[in-house]
Amino acid sequence: MHIRAQFHLVFKALVVAWLGLISVPLLTAHAFAEAYDIVITNGRVMDPETGYDAVANVGIKDGVVTSITTKSIKGARNIDATGHVVAPGFIDLHSHGQDDFAFRLYARDGVTTPMDLEVGQYPIDQFYKYWEGKALLNYGATVSHAFARLKVLDGQNPGGRVLYEGSVTRAMDDGQQWKTKLYDPKDEPKILAAVEEGLKQGGIGIGFPIGYYTVVGSPEIMAVTGLAKKYNVPITSHVRYLSQIPPSGFMGMTEMLTIARENDVPLLLHHIPSNCLGLTKECLDLIDAARSKGQKVVGEFYPYQYAGTYVDADYNKPGFEDRLGIKASDYKVTETGKALTDKEFDRLRKEAPDTQLLMYSMKDEYIKEALTRPGVIIGSDAMPYIVDGGLNGDWDTQFGKGNGHARGAGAHARILRMVRETKAIPLMEAISKMTYGPAKFLEEHVPQMKKRGRLQEGAVADITVFDPNSVTDNAGPEIGKNSLPSTGIPYVIVNGKVVVDDSKVQRVAAGVAIRNKGQ
Repeated sequence: MHIRAQFHLVFKALVVAWLGLISVPLLTAHAFAEAYDIVITNGRVMDPETGYDAVANVGIKDGVVTSITTKSIKGARNIDATGHVVAPGFIDLHSHGQDDFAFRLYARDGVTTPMDLEVGQYPIDQFYKYWEGKALLNYGATVSHAFARLKVLDGQNPGGRVLYEGSVTRAMDDGQQWKTKLYDPKDEPKILAAVEEGLKQGGIGIGFPIGYYTVVGSPEIMAVTGLAKKYNVPITSHVRYLSQIPPSGFMGMTEMLTIARENDVPLLLHHIPSNCLGLTKECLDLIDAARSKGQKVVGEFYPYQYAGTYVDADYNKPGFEDRLGIKASDYKVTETGKALTDKEFDRLRKEAPDTQLLMYSMKDEYIKEALTRPGVIIGSDAMPYIVDGGLNGDWDTQFGKGNGHARGAGAHARILRMVRETKAIPLMEAISKMTYGPAKFLEEHVPQMKKRGRLQEGAVADITVFDPNSVTDNAGPEIGKNSLPSTGIPYVIVNGKVVVDDSKVQRVAAGVAIRNKGQ
């Protein structure tokens, strides 16, 4: 063979060999790119931001959705979602139950991010430190104006988990100034300092549950809201006056709309039907009017005819019949399920003013008005459950054993069931009210929410898988049924970790802290 031909043959062989060597790592890298931690196959993937709605496969890697495709993909774990909806994880901005038992119930209800933005928490750093490294779900809270007041005016430290370690009971003691002292400009600097400290520690915004301390002056609320502007965070409010006659919930809403507008901060108004009752339509119209003028405000509701309350709340004082349109027998003691009489109501006001109650005050038409109104989101207002006579729910508490409002266990599944049965709104809109809507309200001020509430490539893998034909709430007002978990939601994923697997809650620390932009 000619020497030049031999050279070409040798050179070609070397090139082929070299290509063969480098092809191994190239192929390995390609295979690695296709190897997902979790693959959800054959589900109806629904993304409320883009409107994407198709049967597809979802690939998850390192806690992130990295692929949504109709092509076949494989992962270390495969979840067959045939016949199921694959949706963003539900986000609840109004979740007072901040304990392991409550989190287990939230997870079974499809919730991946339950946060307390109404009452909030204080001190914020203690709240975040408590859950660090051990939360089943994502967690976060506003800075509580109410409990900052408790610290300043009464010298009490709520302790960071205010709603189930006894601080609420202490805060309800007779004579507490946080709920009885009228506005005094001399108190303002200390209250401002207390709230500002919480914002520096990562509080998502400022919570004003002033329906429980209606003595507080508007100038104080206005001044504290100035901190929300300074730190670029939203405010939330359970407004004054749970009433459908003057002074009404409608009037309370106008106050907070004015304060938010003057400070140019976003506003979340909690449980509109609960506060406005027969004026629900007018209150929602008020929100729509504000939004049409450029104000960032969102209304919220939960889908139950009864509310959770306590004996000594302002709106339960004598004269409640006209304010609320109900009578004593429309109240039930949470722990026992026993209906009140006028005589028993009066006795409890004197002897046990912190007794928890269920109050049947809302009609179906109020709820339907909120459900069908565009831009209104779902917030469960889930309360911690009473277990063995106290707020003692923990990881090992049996489902059904906790006494309290059913909304802590079934609010989101209840919405999905209502939509299936009534066709009042499209399924995509219902999902949006529980995912994209809450995330959108917060995302400018809490960047972590920009990648939640969506099901897209690049989104955080907070995902809820449910059967649209069977999903239902099982919790009800009867003792023994208050804390029964929802069914038809077999898989829930938080930050790429399966927390509900074949309808069984897994003991895994999947949640992360959600904080304001500064943190």
